[in-house]
Parts: sequence; structure tokens; C-alpha cells
Amino acid sequence: MLDLIKIRRDLHQIPETGWQEKETSEYLNNTITGLLKGRKDIEVNRYKTGFVVYIPGTEGKKTIGWRTDIDGLPTNEETGLPFASKHKGTMHACGHDIHMTVALGLLEYILQYKQKNNILILFQPAEEGPGGAREMYDNVIEPKYKVNKFYAMHDSPEWDPGIVTTKVGELFAGLAAVKVDFIGIPGHGAMPHMTRDPLIAAASFLLQVQTLISRNLNPLEAEVLTFGTINGGTASNSVAKSCELNGTLRIGSKESLEFSKKRILDIAQGVAKAIDVKVNVDIYDAYYPVINNPEITNKFMSWMKTRTDFKFEEAPITMTSEDFGYILSKVPGTMFWLGVGGKEKGISLHSSKFSPDESVIVPAVKLVGEYISSL
Repeated sequence: MLDLIKIRRDLHQIPETGWQEKETSEYLNNTITGLLKGRKDIEVNRYKTGFVVYIPGTEGKKTIGWRTDIDGLPTNEETGLPFASKHKGTMHACGHDIHMTVALGLLEYILQYKQKNNILILFQPAEEGPGGAREMYDNVIEPKYKVNKFYAMHDSPEWDPGIVTTKVGELFAGLAAVKVDFIGIPGHGAMPHMTRDPLIAAASFLLQVQTLISRNLNPLEAEVLTFGTINGGTASNSVAKSCELNGTLRIGSKESLEFSKKRILDIAQGVAKAIDVKVNVDIYDAYYPVINNPEITNKFMSWMKTRTDFKFEEAPITMTSEDFGYILSKVPGTMFWLGVGGKEKGISLHSSKFSPDESVIVPAVKLVGEYISSL
């Protein structure tokens, strides 16, 4: 029987960023190989550092998917744990070590208890990348497997251990990356009339683009637009040649996303015309929103409310993003939060001090195993 606490601690020590999860992938592969013990009926299909494990059911009329992400974050760990990251500058600050451990435990559970349905477990790289979900689905799952329902979980310090929470419809916002580059005419700071200043354009754009949130969108729709970097200029007495801004747009519906992308472009081009500079705007959809299927999610929530080992709560929408949304745009399913504690200490996901409560792992495996077996 797997020692899940040891596995979690082993995985916690070897975090790797997206598509670089070689040591992690090898650890997972070795553990899975030991579980399968040479069974020829089970498929393991690898793609880069990711893979899927496919277990045929006794009836095989439906295929149920479970997804775990396997990458870490470029963060210096400050937990002080005896099993802290051995990879300097990289940490499992989003709890993917917990996710992987639960997935391995689920695989062991499924192998112990015969399933009528086919089960597919996806070990997905580069969730923080982004791009892992799209690549794994398009290149591995869609060409070979017909998955009827897909499930996933994400640990959260926002809820205490023993609490499971989700909701019908949008759970995570979609995410688009935004890059705006103003190009002017550089020159001496004492002769600004002979230049075209891209920094002035960038400043004007930053102020005007916030009207997208305050004046162009329905107040009932949650949206966040944040520009986190602005880079331009090399000397205090010169007008810069260019100024680049990078940010993120988080929003729930595809319709609002398309409107917002057009509005950002319009504002950037309007500012550029007014100040007589050039502008390049690049907006790409990094994550789809996580939209939980109503029928599948209602069934899961009803089942959760019968449990005595976990307490169920309905979740709010969060403006964080998750690339499981891409899979849910292809296959109906649901994602839920698993409470791991930490909010009382002021710790959040992606914190360098994030240290989830390991006591949730074994009960979570039992919970997920029993639910998947009931489908």
C-alpha cells in the first residue's frame, strides 16, 4: 500500500516549472509502474513530461477522467519544512504535490476495486505555464479516448481541512495576457517638441483603460484588469523610444472577453493617434474560464451533502484562473476546492509559506475513489 504522506513529501522536494518536470515525471512513472505490476490491460501514454493512465472498466460503456497538474512555481520556499524544496527558486506553492498524491492514491484505489467504467487519469504538466491542458488534450486525449466526464480538484487555504466546496457554472475566471507596446520618436529631454513620447502614451492608456471596468461592463459581471509591468526609457534626461506594458485580464464569459479585447485595442489605438505614436497590441487567451457543468455538478454536490467525513459548502467565483477550463470546454465535468487550511495564518495560494495540511490526503483519496466508483 502506498505511503501517501511520504509520496507527498518526496514530490514537494522536487518541484519543477512547466514542461521541465523531468524528475517529477520519473518519480510518478516509477510509482505507477510499481502499482501496475506488469498489467497488460492498462495503457500509459506519455507526451513530453506528461502522461495519461487508462484503466478499462468491466463494462466500458463510459470513460471517466480525473486530472492532476504536476508543475511547481518559480518561488523561493520559506516554509522551514524539513522536506522543503531541494530545487532553489522553485516550490510547490500551489499544492500540486497534494494533487499528484491524491491522483496516485486514486489510481491505487481503482486498481483495488474493479470499476464498471473506464477510468482515465491525466498527469498534466504546465498548468502554471500555461498550455499544458490544451496540449495534453489535443495531442493525447482527443485523438485516442472518448471521455464522457472529467473531474479535478484544487486544494485551497481559504477553507479548513475537511471542507469541500464548489458551485454550478463559473468557478474560476478566464485569463487573457495583454501586452501593449507604444513606439515613439526618441530624443533629448530638453527638446521634447522634436520627439514623440511613448511614456506619456503609456500613462494616458493606463488611466483610460480602467474605464473598461468602471464604465463599459455590467457591474454584475466580475472582471479584473491589472497591468503589472511597465518598461521604457534608459536615461532620466531623454525621451524614450518605446514603452511596453504587460498585464492580465480576468473575466468569466467568452462574450465579455471578446468585447474587452476589442475595447483595449480601441483605447490603445486612440491614445496612440492622439499622441502621435505607434502602438502594437497583443492579447492572447491563456486560460479558459472553469465552467462546471450544471447536471454533473449538481449530482456531485447532492452526493457530497450525504457525507459525514467532509463538510460541503457552496463556493464563490474566484478571479484566479486554472487551465482545467480548457478541458471543460471540450468535455462536461466539474472541479471542486479541497480545504487544506492556512487562511488563519494569512497564507494564500502561491505564497512562499504555503504549507497545506497533509491530513486531508487519505480522506480525499477515499472521497474521490468512492464518488468515481458510484458513477
